[in-house]
Amino acid sequence: MQPGIYPDIMINKISGYISAWAGANLSYAGRTELIKSVLQGVECFWLSILPTPAGVQAKIIKLCRNFLWSGKCNKNKRPLVAWRDITPPKIEGGLGIRNSKAWNKALLSKTMWDIQAKIDTLWVQWVHQIYMKYANFWEYQIKHDDSPLIKQVIALREEIIATERSQQAEAHKINQWMANGELNSKLAYEYFRPKAIKLQWPKVIWTNYATPKHAFIFWLAMKEKLLTKDRLHDPGANQLCSLCRTENETAEHFHLFFQCNFVRQVWNSIKRLARVPQISYDIKSSCQMVDQGSQRHGYPIQSKKAGHSLHHLFCMGSKKSQNI
Repeated sequence: MQPGIYPDIMINKISGYISAWAGANLSYAGRTELIKSVLQGVECFWLSILPTPAGVQAKIIKLCRNFLWSGKCNKNKRPLVAWRDITPPKIEGGLGIRNSKAWNKALLSKTMWDIQAKIDTLWVQWVHQIYMKYANFWEYQIKHDDSPLIKQVIALREEIIATERSQQAEAHKINQWMANGELNSKLAYEYFRPKAIKLQWPKVIWTNYATPKHAFIFWLAMKEKLLTKDRLHDPGANQLCSLCRTENETAEHFHLFFQCNFVRQVWNSIKRLARVPQISYDIKSSCQMVDQGSQRHGYPIQSKKAGHSLHHLFCMGSKKSQNI
């Protein structure tokens, strides 16, 4: 395959899927699952066999980002959450969409391991004969006429050595990624991906009892990115709360979540379900209290039911001001 052709094939393949889904009435949660299962599956196939330039990865991220927030591949809608905050696992506050750069390195690590271990395949033998000249892999230096794949593999070797501070430490680290005689790409991905602090509130949001569409709205609320009426760009737009229609709908002043008369009734029901004496007038603190209260009384299902109630609350409060 000629250089420059396969990226176009990959991008066209992803764009084709998005165009086919454009007419479907998909929620944010539905689009997220399609990105993780289908679009990143296409990307994974190509990343596992050929090196992907940074510019191509940027185009793929743009396609996925546009699809998530607008439902189309070429419609640039302002994202509610930055892509770097979407790629961490759910327990770290993200959506679990893979970081393309880290995943590419994880897959390249498998190629690097095959070369240094001299796996008995025709391709590895060809690499050692043409490029390595049967030299030691750990001492090989990049040459001008080396292929892009070999250059990326050696660059990855140097990156790991710089992080682990020695060749021996790098070999030990890579050995930790081995499972049943093969390199586990998921373990390598955990090494390369950016890390964040593990949080408590995702445990309340992402439960088996939660409707994914509602859980996504709850996630936006915890990120303080839900599009309430006070965040509309039109200053002359009606900002009255869609539930009580007596005060302006705000997120920063917590009307939509705590001060609305309708919402207070919901919170009272949540307190009874979760068996907590009171609910703090702060979303994250209240979420933590619901989780701790259910664990203290030994009723984890009650916490999940309370979370389900919250999902419906956020959905009802926002569906008239934004199309989700």
